[in-house]
Amino acid sequence: MADRNTKERKLVALMVNDLGATSEPDAVSIEEEVHALSDEELARTLAGRLDLPHPVDEDVLDRALTRVEEPEALSERGGFTGAPDMSHDPRPEEREG
Repeated sequence: MADRNTKERKLVALMVNDLGATSEPDAVSIEEEVHALSDEELARTLAGRLDLPHPVDEDVLDRALTRVEEPEALSERGGFTGAPDMSHDPRPEEREG
């Protein structure tokens, strides 16, 4: 049986994918919303997102969750670390001098 943490991660992955979250603040907001769900709301929302009847059998849910691919953390995909992008030559206004 998947634990709550796994269910939350999988729901966040589904929502990030569905909503096309492209920034770390978007993903953090989604994570906070999912974390605030009660166990019943989490189960109901997961069942709905996975097109499963609710209440869902735990074995069926576990099998469905294994098919949900979790994206790499946004910061690992690049660009959402909060640090300036140094993968290019500095723009004129960024140059010292």
